[in-house]
Amino acid sequence: MTAVRDRHAVRTAARDRHTWLPPRPAWAAAVAAAVPVTTAAAWLQYLSDGAAGPLAAWPPDRLSGRTGSQTQLLEAGYALGAVFVGAVCWLASRGELHVVRLRTAGAATGMAFVLLFTNTQWLHSYNGPDVSAPWGLTIGAPTAALLVGAVAWAAFGRGQRRIPLRGRLALTSGAVASLLLILVIYAQDRAMYIPALQDLNWFWIMATNGVPAIGLLTGALTQIAAGRALRPVEAIRRRLEEITASSLDQRVPAPDADQDDEIARLARTTNATLDRLEQSSALQRQFVADTAHELRSPLAGLRAQLESASRRPQGVDWPSVVEDATADVIRLQALAEDLLLLARLDATDANAVGGAAVPAADAPAVDLAELAEDLVREYRHLSSADGLELALRRAGTGAPAVVPGDALQLERLLRNLLDNACRHAAVAVMLRLTTDDATDRVVIDISDDGPGIPPAERDRVFERFIRLDDARARATGGTGLGLPIAREIALRHGGTLTITDRTPGATLRTQLPRARAPRAGGQGSAP
Repeated sequence: MTAVRDRHAVRTAARDRHTWLPPRPAWAAAVAAAVPVTTAAAWLQYLSDGAAGPLAAWPPDRLSGRTGSQTQLLEAGYALGAVFVGAVCWLASRGELHVVRLRTAGAATGMAFVLLFTNTQWLHSYNGPDVSAPWGLTIGAPTAALLVGAVAWAAFGRGQRRIPLRGRLALTSGAVASLLLILVIYAQDRAMYIPALQDLNWFWIMATNGVPAIGLLTGALTQIAAGRALRPVEAIRRRLEEITASSLDQRVPAPDADQDDEIARLARTTNATLDRLEQSSALQRQFVADTAHELRSPLAGLRAQLESASRRPQGVDWPSVVEDATADVIRLQALAEDLLLLARLDATDANAVGGAAVPAADAPAVDLAELAEDLVREYRHLSSADGLELALRRAGTGAPAVVPGDALQLERLLRNLLDNACRHAAVAVMLRLTTDDATDRVVIDISDDGPGIPPAERDRVFERFIRLDDARARATGGTGLGLPIAREIALRHGGTLTITDRTPGATLRTQLPRARAPRAGGQGSAP
């Protein structure tokens, strides 16, 4: 089975290099379709005298009253000929997928059955001297061969399980055009009586010659038109095939700006997707590089301390070594937790709350006033806030400061902002909570009286692993992830985190949408 698949892959690759050449089943079916027509014409033209007597003079009568082996041949010959075409097509497609062989042989058999039936009916009705052989060799056989071969070619496609789009369009349009034409011819033949045309039996002339020609021409034109229409799609596919993780700067061919059809929109959407992928890949590479840099420093310090102490164990202040090593481990643990949280935030949708796409109106309600009071009370007893004055103030109308969201993430947001303020404050840290009825938002201002943040640096502080010059000491400067995490949490809760002017120091303002209180009866919501 593996060997068969390998041979099939090799043949498919060879066909892809020569798509303009008909496959073996197509030309084999074409040759096979011409054989019954030629045989029937030659039989009636040259061999009928010995079997049933001489043919009638022109114009001949129908053969309904004649007897002989040639009449029996015509009555069943078209069915046997169609079976013969299918068998030849099946044998010629050996080595291909079973479904492809069945599909191709079935299409060739069906088309051969229709064509051979109409051809033999013509020969059965009009087979006078000097008529059967010329007609069969110059018109009937070539027409049958051409159309049966074309149908087999379209059905075979490229040897895949599914017929290519262009082949399906060609088959469908050719079949529909042929069916409509034969119905029109039949209706006109039944509705009109023109002696000259009746003498020539124009219905069978059109059925055996016009219909196949129109069907073949329609299918060919459809395939050409489909090929031209799909050429931009193929160009997009080839370019996408060339794009790899290291070449995301490439873009697919885009049409003119004034073109606005489906293919143009596909190209623009594809390029927009590639833009996002390139930006995401660049951020990922930068994030990995920054993470490696941040992890390297504490690991190197921890290794140096332990190696130095192990080489000279005598006279080493082991409590001090353990204390320093513990500090580095704590820093590594905090960095790992921040990285995991960022990874979870990046993996969730921008509208997600708590890691799930929950609408803000249905998310759990969190009382920010209660949360802020607990945190301020806790920070007053932490070593990071020693010597600092922490205060909490309420402003506004005094309405409940309740927001929808994840309580743990909102607590992390306030902790990160308080950590940042305590790290830079000189004397005092102020947390101001305001309920803004005009915008239906809760505003949290956390201010410090430290050196402040220059206006040119206010966007950079929200980038990952960024520390300003005043906070570059790794012992006191944090991981550089606190403010980026806080902004990500605010964004995922439908809010914002910005820096406002304050002298001295800096104020980080968080605005979050306020939860709506349910109306009476639980119907709807209101501010």
